[in-house]
Amino acid sequence: MDLTRFDVDLDGLTDGEIVDRLIALHALKARVEGAIVAATGAFDRRMLHAADAARTTAGWLTARVDQTRSQCGRDVQLARTLREMPVVAAAFTVGRLGRAKVDLLAETCTPDIAEVFAEQEAYLVGEVADLRVTDANRFLRAWHQAARLYVGSIDPDEPVEEQAPRVAVSLAQTFDGRFVLDGEMDAEHGAIVRGAIDAEVDEMYRVGIFGPDDGLSPAERRGQALVQIVARRGHVGTKHGRARPSVEVICDEKTLRGAPIEDTEDLRTRICELADGTPLHPASLSRLLCGADLHRLVISADGEVLDAGKDIRLANRAQRRALRFRYARHCAFPGCDAPIDWCEAHHIDEWDPDPTNGRGRTDMANLVPLCRYHHHRVHEGGFTLTLQPDGHVEVTRPPDDTGRRCRITPARTWRRPVVLTGP
Repeated sequence: MDLTRFDVDLDGLTDGEIVDRLIALHALKARVEGAIVAATGAFDRRMLHAADAARTTAGWLTARVDQTRSQCGRDVQLARTLREMPVVAAAFTVGRLGRAKVDLLAETCTPDIAEVFAEQEAYLVGEVADLRVTDANRFLRAWHQAARLYVGSIDPDEPVEEQAPRVAVSLAQTFDGRFVLDGEMDAEHGAIVRGAIDAEVDEMYRVGIFGPDDGLSPAERRGQALVQIVARRGHVGTKHGRARPSVEVICDEKTLRGAPIEDTEDLRTRICELADGTPLHPASLSRLLCGADLHRLVISADGEVLDAGKDIRLANRAQRRALRFRYARHCAFPGCDAPIDWCEAHHIDEWDPDPTNGRGRTDMANLVPLCRYHHHRVHEGGFTLTLQPDGHVEVTRPPDDTGRRCRITPARTWRRPVVLTGP
């Protein structure tokens, strides 16, 4: 595709050409941004600003390019940081990483874990390259906390430093009598409030108060749900019929036992976070475990059986919990960001009670979570799903006018799916 011309008549392109051009332009944008930062670094390293009597590289750039001084300053700082991050710099130059992910990686490489970062730099680049930016952020935050535990920058037995304010809510009345609600809270308390509101929204959908054509925005639905919770002073379950925990935590067995991180390979296997991916300090984990219900999520052959065969059609609670973890709490359809609580367990091969064939089992190898929209698109819209051994889902479009089927446009993934196996 010729990207040297930017005056292309877009109305004269086919749908496929528009898609290819848009993706290619974003890839080109990443390469251009990488080249700009690299050139900025070379300019700064040679101190070429001095030839024009400018005080700094950022000051020289501000007077000559269409960027603010703070933007120019960030370019200079990133160029200096990338001198110590050769793998990230190379991936940025060829467009494998965009600016947003490069900034996240640069922020992750703090002085206390610089040596560990250098050792695992290639691994980190490989992990975040195909993730969405938001999920790359969650992954790097979790890795950063685990790395700090590994090098001893964090004492797992020390209490977490309080962040002020932990919880603060303001409710002010306006001149015409309306109220304005504003608040700030830490991750733990925010998870409690959001979980209660999301559960109430689910219930109001279930009983018909909310619907797809109710004309309400998501914010308006959350507001009405909050009022219902306060008025009732109670809690409801999710649409799956189970009580929603006030705070849901996911951690590996070693972290649960308090075992120290042994080496960088062990570091990669550790997970300790809230259900939305926010990293959780080990001291906070210990406190939450005092009054918690524990559920074992098996991801190896010697644990809980997650395969139910053909005796039941619907996924059981353990399988739903495993799907929640495996697909990063989202719909498995590529490009969809619907939360897992909006999803239903879908059989890749349609459930078949006939025990004489091996298809249609209610097993993890045959289940994916799909939101209602994509569940209908698969069953009634003609889209076909194929579950790969690594947990990724490939989607094929319905046949076109010539009978040809092709895959949908690839999308960034959420956190890499975890391969779950039964005995």
